[in-house]
Amino acid sequence: MVIRHNVGQIVKPKRKVLKVVLFSLLAIVLGVGIWISVSAYRALNKVTALSDGKGSLFSFLSTSQPTLKGQSEGRTNLLILGMGGVGHPGGTLSDTMIVLSIEWKTKKVAMISVPRDLWVNVPGYGSAKLNEAYYYGEKNSKTTGGGGKVSSDLIGNILGVPIHYFVTVDFNGFKKMIDTVGGIDVVVDKDLYDPLYPADNMIDYSPFKITAGQHHLDGATALKYSRSRETTSDFDRSKRQQKVIAALKQKMLTANTLANPKKVTDLLGILGNHVTTNMSVNDIKGFWDSVKDLDLSNIINKVLDTSAGSPLVSGTSSGGSYIILPKKGANNYSDLQLIAKNIFNEVAASLKVEVLNGSGKVGEGTAVSDNLEKNGYNVTNVSNTTKTTVTSVYNCSGASATDTAAKIATLVSGTVQTKTSCNNVDIQVIVGQDALTR
Repeated sequence: MVIRHNVGQIVKPKRKVLKVVLFSLLAIVLGVGIWISVSAYRALNKVTALSDGKGSLFSFLSTSQPTLKGQSEGRTNLLILGMGGVGHPGGTLSDTMIVLSIEWKTKKVAMISVPRDLWVNVPGYGSAKLNEAYYYGEKNSKTTGGGGKVSSDLIGNILGVPIHYFVTVDFNGFKKMIDTVGGIDVVVDKDLYDPLYPADNMIDYSPFKITAGQHHLDGATALKYSRSRETTSDFDRSKRQQKVIAALKQKMLTANTLANPKKVTDLLGILGNHVTTNMSVNDIKGFWDSVKDLDLSNIINKVLDTSAGSPLVSGTSSGGSYIILPKKGANNYSDLQLIAKNIFNEVAASLKVEVLNGSGKVGEGTAVSDNLEKNGYNVTNVSNTTKTTVTSVYNCSGASATDTAAKIATLVSGTVQTKTSCNNVDIQVIVGQDALTR
């Protein structure tokens, strides 16, 4: 059977139905695409309000991959700041401070948690706990550039590495993101009971308990698990925060999330209302494009704490508050810098390096030592020796120091040799007269 139209055209019913279906699907796809694009545009405008960079939604959708800050130097550092936010007592005190680093050559990722009770000197504010830096920056944003900038500059100086970007997220945004992706799966290392966990009104208590083992956490439970510290410590809490962030990242990147337009737009809305950053749209695209190439299965986690052998100790401020200080003394962060600079190469941080100046020029040994320390090497002694023509790097610890000795030799333009003993150090650098001609 056929249907005859006035113009004499013959159309088969099945073909007509197919066209209607195809046009309907096309309309739905276009509608969803526009819906997501508008949501993304609004969210990106809000999230990147603090950025001085350029970019648009179209640049985010382009096929080109932007170069991130620090990428040409081999490492990019992003500071993650978590806080209570609007309506929460102490809402601009940074409860969480984690430096996420990417080493581009190896595609490795590391997270370093910095304690909020670390006693520091906040420029223009004075001595205070580190978590007050964001509060001070926000309170005086016209002169300081804001809390994110103040915290980034300060933590960058403490760790001895540049903080290229920062991201802030408040508690409500954290909970909503986890709920939107359907919760996260976390392995709890040990039983946890906190009878003094604060209720939402910040007046009463809402006791929190969770047992060891595998758990599926919703947003509210994940926040409690991340924040609880009454019966453990800030350092245990930092480890849990890193674990939760890794689980959320993994869940957000699953096909179940990325292929769901509703989840994507909901996440974009949450980001727009609860997250701020100094990254431009181009920078965000650069991070997004890089995720697929990074080694996210084995993230290096480091919590700076007061455990035995760590560079920090507990103390008390003049006002009686609990604080954390470097073992080497107030404002001496050299040990923390050694850890941060060598987070991707812990062997280098553990090796002792001696610099002997044989160039004949006063101060040349110190200059070489400063350069090595700047690059994260543990220089334990600098002194003079007899004049020598060529700069040499002696490996005194065999195979364990081979790679580090080679890297140091590259830095000082020297040749690697071996010794059986080097005055109780692992690597000995003898600066020759050739250093004066470079």
